[in-house]
Amino acid sequence: RSAMIFLLLSLSVLVCVLSIVLFFFPLFSDADQFSTAALPHIYFCRSPNMEDFTCWWHPLDNLTDGEAVTYVLTYSKDEECSDYVTGGADSCHFDSSHTTIWKMYCMNVTAVTARRNYTSQERCLDVADIVQTEAPVNLTYTLTDAGGDEMGHNAQLSWTYPVPSHLQYGWITLEYELQYRRIASPHNWKVKHPLREPRVELLGLPVDDYMVRVRCRSQNYGLWSHWSSALLMSIPNKLPAGKLLLLILVSGVGILALLVIAFGVIPQSRRIKDYFLPPIPKPRIMGIDPLLLKKGNLDEINRHLSNFHSYKPPSYTEEVWDHVSADSLGSTSTKTQSEHRRTG
Repeated sequence: RSAMIFLLLSLSVLVCVLSIVLFFFPLFSDADQFSTAALPHIYFCRSPNMEDFTCWWHPLDNLTDGEAVTYVLTYSKDEECSDYVTGGADSCHFDSSHTTIWKMYCMNVTAVTARRNYTSQERCLDVADIVQTEAPVNLTYTLTDAGGDEMGHNAQLSWTYPVPSHLQYGWITLEYELQYRRIASPHNWKVKHPLREPRVELLGLPVDDYMVRVRCRSQNYGLWSHWSSALLMSIPNKLPAGKLLLLILVSGVGILALLVIAFGVIPQSRRIKDYFLPPIPKPRIMGIDPLLLKKGNLDEINRHLSNFHSYKPPSYTEEVWDHVSADSLGSTSTKTQSEHRRTG
């Protein structure tokens, strides 16, 4: 009997404890919801160029209809935000005059209502840690070869940064990451990273359709930008009709130009040769007619050359020539032979 009484008492105590827990659990749950949802919350801060930045917060979501609320963001010993407009609703923008790099900003936002004020948890940040650049734009591609199925194709991709003025002071040096995949493989992204220039060449791409995207960030600080708009890149099995027609036209014009040059230059080859390789002039004595030299009139030549002081005309002597006939030669030879016989 005592055991039964103890068991009944134990059950009674257990029921009382469960009743108390079930009674107070909704209160604890409401308290947790109030601590998370009934306070404003600074959820994101971003600087595009390390010269200014903006912070955004989630507003209160437990306001009654028509209840007025004003938000006040304070930082660094009760300094208040000076621009609630530039960043849009529920934001604070810090312009260049209110932005200092390598300085810690600790801030919170307070929702002011007629009933009471609600202050968010404090958030501390350094501007260098919240740099997030803009997404690249103008992503394009060009096929750089006419490869076949086995070799694949090469494609040159390029893009630009949308706000070049963010880069002019040298605070930010960009690096890029490019991803591409086949349309039929939605989760098989291939990555090219890091890229220092806004261009890259993809080599040996098999014939197919590809999806390409690119993003960027500062080399030293911050977060990746959003992805650029996706680009559909088609690698054809052969040259497109337009490029094939252009290739034919260029080849035809080149052949025609060679024919024109060939038929125009060959007949004029003698003239062209004389132009580029003129004949070497013959030696000439100033003041003397070349025809005079050809005629061989030495007296007249000497007369012209006598104008030169160092020139001395040559002296000529007449040589005596004996006239010899064939008959005399024959008689002379016979006489000589007879004399030899006598002597012998």
